[in-house]
Amino acid sequence: MNVAKEQPAKKILMLIDWENLITNMDLPPAERYSNIEGFDRIIKRISRDVGEIVNVFVFLSPHLAYSVSEDMYKLGFFTIVCPKIRTKEEEQQDTADGIIIDFGKKMINQISGLTHLCLGSGDKDFTPLIREATRKGLKIIILAGNKRSLSRELSKLADTRENDENEKLIYLLSPQSQE
Repeated sequence: MNVAKEQPAKKILMLIDWENLITNMDLPPAERYSNIEGFDRIIKRISRDVGEIVNVFVFLSPHLAYSVSEDMYKLGFFTIVCPKIRTKEEEQQDTADGIIIDFGKKMINQISGLTHLCLGSGDKDFTPLIREATRKGLKIIILAGNKRSLSRELSKLADTRENDENEKLIYLLSPQSQE
C-alpha cells in the first residue's frame, strides 16, 4: 500500500507597501483600470500557486488611506496608516518601511504555523525583514509593481517554486481588469 505523506498546510502572511506598488505599476488604459480587481486576482493566484493567505496588511500614508480604505475593507485587508513625519531639516520622511519591518518581525513570531512571507514591494530596504523571516524558516514571496522596480537584492532572496527550481516566487501586480 502506497500512502502519500500529507503536506502541512501552507500559510502566507502578506505585507503590502501600497505606495511602492502603485507608483511602480505598469498602468493600463484608464477605462480598464481597477486596483480592487488587480489585487483580488493576484491574491487568488498566490493562493492557488502557494497556499492559504492568512492575513493581508496594507501599509499606506494617510492621504492614500482615505481614498482606498473601502476597497481594502472589501478585499478583507487590514490597513495600517504610516504617517510622513517632518525631519529637523523640515523634509517629509516616509515611515512605511520602518513600520513594515518592525510589524513584520513581530507577526512572523506571533502567527502559528506560518510558512511563507509575501512582501508587496520591490524595495531592497526590506532585506532585514526577509533575512529574519528566512532565519525563522519561512519561504519568501515577492509582489512587485513591475520588473524594473524589483531590486536585484530582493529578487535573489525570493524562494523558488516547488515544482520548478528555476522559477522564483515573484509576482507582478497588474490593476488591469479582466475582459
